[in-house]
Order: sequence, then C-alpha cells, then structure tokens
Amino acid sequence: MKVIKLSAIFFLVICIAMLVAFPEIYVRSSFDGIKLWALVVLPTLLPFFFLTTALSSLGLIEKLSLIFARPMKHLFGTSGITAYAFISSVISGYPVGAKIICDLVENGIISRDEGTRASTFCSTSGPMFIIGSVGSAMFSDKKAGYILFIAHILSSIICGMIFRFYGKKENGRSVLPVFGKRQSSVLYECVYSSVISVTVVGGFISLFYLFADVAQNLKITFPIEYILSLIVPKEIASGFSAGLIECTRGCLALSKCGLSSYSLSCACSVISFGGISVWFQSIAFLSKAKTNVGVFALAKICQAVISPALCCLFYNLFF
Repeated sequence: MKVIKLSAIFFLVICIAMLVAFPEIYVRSSFDGIKLWALVVLPTLLPFFFLTTALSSLGLIEKLSLIFARPMKHLFGTSGITAYAFISSVISGYPVGAKIICDLVENGIISRDEGTRASTFCSTSGPMFIIGSVGSAMFSDKKAGYILFIAHILSSIICGMIFRFYGKKENGRSVLPVFGKRQSSVLYECVYSSVISVTVVGGFISLFYLFADVAQNLKITFPIEYILSLIVPKEIASGFSAGLIECTRGCLALSKCGLSSYSLSCACSVISFGGISVWFQSIAFLSKAKTNVGVFALAKICQAVISPALCCLFYNLFF
C-alpha cells in the first residue's frame, strides 16, 4: 500500500509540473473532458440518476424484489432488490449500478456483503455507448456493436456467478419506509442527490482526460504496449493501453485499426475493464457504502478477461 501511495504522489506531482510547464496542452485536455461531460454525460445521466432515485423512494424496489427474488438468489446469491441495480446499470451504463448499490446499502435495504456481491455484476456500460458510439459510429458496424454488448453483459453475469459465495448470506431485508416524508422533501432529496452524483462523475472525467494525456506523453503505458505488441499489432496494443486509463479514447483508437477479431476483442476488454476513470467513479460510490472495493476490482479484471474471449467467439461465428 505504501508503494502505491508513493507512486500516486509522484504521478500527481508530475501532473502539476506538466500542467505548469505546458498549460496550453493540459488545460485543453481538462476542457475536453468537461465538454464531453456537459454535452454527452450530463444530459444522459442526470435524468437517469433522478429517476432511479425517485423510483427507489416510491417503492419500486419492493416489487422488483418479489419478481426477481428466485433468479437473483440462485445466480448471484443476492436478494431480488439487486435486480434493480443490474437492470439500471445495463440500460444506463457506468456508474449507475454503483450509485444504486450505494443507495441500497446506505438505506439499510441490503447488507454490505450483499452490496459487494452485487457490485461484481452491476458494473456495466450501456447500449447507447456500446452499440451506438462504439459499434455504429467508431467501427461503422452495428452488428459489431451488438456483439460487443452481448459479450460484455454475459461476462458481467458470469463474474456475478463467480463471486456469489463472497461474504455472509442473510435473509431478505425489508425496505425502509419512505412514505412518511413529505413529497416535496422526497423531490428535493432526489434532485440534490442526483446533481451531486453527476457532478462527481464530471470531475472524474475531466481529471482523467488530463491524466490520460500525461500518461501517454510520458510513455507510462509503454510496458503494457510492448508486452501486448508481442501478441497483437502495435497499433492495437497502443489503443488498448490508452483504454485502460480512459475507455472512450481506447475504443476510438482501436476502431481506427479496422474491424477485426483483435481490435473488437480488445475494445470489449477495455469496455468491460472500464478504464481507471470509471473505476474511480464507481469506487467513490462503493467506498461510501463501505463495500469491499477489492472484490469489485478483482471482478472487473475477471470481466476484462472473460469478455474478449466471448467477443472473439461471437465474431468468428457471425463475421
């Protein structure tokens, strides 16, 4: 842990030095991150954060817990309520699943151990990004987008099944009553919570756009690129290593290598891994709920290994 802390301090000092020495480059990087957040992420996530928080306050999770109680228990060792987090994550993408798990744990609806198990399969990207942005726009092939999405979601389900035995199993908890609150209070709390959450996401995106540029310019990702270049073409290795820091950049770089089993599988791995930016966004919520973020991290690594294998299989079947 001490080595990690010292490495983080060293990297942050380097970032400050680079920002002072080349402000015209790195201020633009930060601005690009803010622009992406304001134009793409904010309009998508803010309404969804509000709607999921409001539905949670209005008792939707009680109905979902009854409908999905049996399949969630058998597959993941969790209560039916966690289906709410999983469905929301699949529809909306990072980091909605982590945000909802945080809400469920903090409200006493699920335990920390159950929240940890849920975090292993409720961390996914959404169809708008995978099929629309990556498949149709970047790779110019909608079918490739569907292959990415199916492989990505299946890998998250497999990871959830792998980690289903973590922690203590408990009987279902009852949902805390919320109807005693005034409706105006519920509305205010939902809006306030949503604005704070989406602002935190914007901060992470802006910072990691800057970090990604610093890492690339200092060749920090070179060892990963070199090892991967022994297996795949150098351009794909470079795109993959960039995606480990910022997912969108990595996918764009991989798409420029052309559509192949290598480029598509590496893109699937990058999406499933999420990039360090997505990790910190999710960990911010999961740490607040005091779940085991180490298990979450291990699950994301497993997902990043499983998903490209599935993607390669589907690619060879349908292309």
